[in-house]
Amino acid sequence: MSENAWIRRGMWVLGAALCPMLGCDPEPEPEPTPGTRVQLRVPLYSYIPDAAGDGLEAMAARIESDFERQHPEVDLVVNPSCFKDDLYEPAQLASSLMGEGDCAYDVVETDTSILGELVGTGAVRPWSALPQGSNWHPAGVAASTLDGKLYGVPHWLCTHYIVSRSESVSNARTVDELVQILSSRKTPEVDLAANLLGSWNLPSLYLDAWTDTYGPSQVQSAVTTENYDAQVIAGLKKLAGACETSTGNPCIDGTYDAAENFDLPATLFAEGKADVTLGYSERLHTILKKLPEGANREELRISPAPLGEGNQPLLFTDSFFLGARCVDECEKAATAFVSYMSQASTFAWILLSEDAPEAGRVPRYLMPAVLDAYQQPGLKEDPFYQRIDSSTRTGGAFPNRGLLEIRKTMRDHILRELSTARAP
Repeated sequence: MSENAWIRRGMWVLGAALCPMLGCDPEPEPEPTPGTRVQLRVPLYSYIPDAAGDGLEAMAARIESDFERQHPEVDLVVNPSCFKDDLYEPAQLASSLMGEGDCAYDVVETDTSILGELVGTGAVRPWSALPQGSNWHPAGVAASTLDGKLYGVPHWLCTHYIVSRSESVSNARTVDELVQILSSRKTPEVDLAANLLGSWNLPSLYLDAWTDTYGPSQVQSAVTTENYDAQVIAGLKKLAGACETSTGNPCIDGTYDAAENFDLPATLFAEGKADVTLGYSERLHTILKKLPEGANREELRISPAPLGEGNQPLLFTDSFFLGARCVDECEKAATAFVSYMSQASTFAWILLSEDAPEAGRVPRYLMPAVLDAYQQPGLKEDPFYQRIDSSTRTGGAFPNRGLLEIRKTMRDHILRELSTARAP
């Protein structure tokens, strides 16, 4: 038993001794019998803003302490220090979920774009139901479901956004409108700063553009290495053309794709060196941190990126997956954990970066899969969060199978097309 547990036990014993004299009945001791706690190990999705700059340690510690206060029978281990698996490699995740690797765990949070492949390993099994009492975004639930079975409890959503300082840019409804508006502004700054490379990123942009053009209902059919849609490709070429400079195209020549330049497009926009940047909503976190002193954050605009002949958001989902060997008491603990993580109040403190020091704190601007979170104090008053909510309520679900094995081929084909792009 830990030192804190012995202190709590001692206080309970003292209270029990005094109660007969004070005329009270002692409350049952909440601390479970030593050795009966069930351990639950959970790696979280790591590609989120590190608001405290500590490798998400403070966030993980608060999740553990808050949850264990509500569930003292569980020893929760968030982000085990031994975790080294690639969250987008189903074989690695499967080995650890089955207890075969060097870092076994019971639940993992990852992207539903690999749901079909992860289920195919046999290392995960369906949840019995979603946690009750939450208003789930339908796209998150759809992305977490395969063959009618709920394999994931949705946690985060994301989609492609345009961040600008222009109402007309924010109101663009097609890629043609967006490019024309940017070109007409004739500012000395580059029109667009964005990373359009990556074996996941570029195919995802294509699928989002396909959805903008044709709607989300049949987007799974666009996960293919054949018959790329000419209209969609043409729109992406125009978008890439908005990145052209006198010295090249940093959006597709690798400049922004280098690991050390991950934040460069957002930084250039924050510093006023680019009219527009494109990325997920959490890029706002970086932009606000990088704004020069005295800059007016109220002039910033965020809106779903029009990448095709329309503007229908396509939503990615990160969900919690239950390991096949997590049964009985482990499953009870896992169910309690995802219920805690699905509470609007839990979302709120994570979204508002309350794990970071108050001085200089910037919200993460992630998209919660539970819509109730947007009405929590602090989020309800934030115009960026409210814009993110209202503009994506009707978003469709990103495909949850098939992309893993063909994404590099898709990237190479699309990139060949984009590499001939020139600013209009």
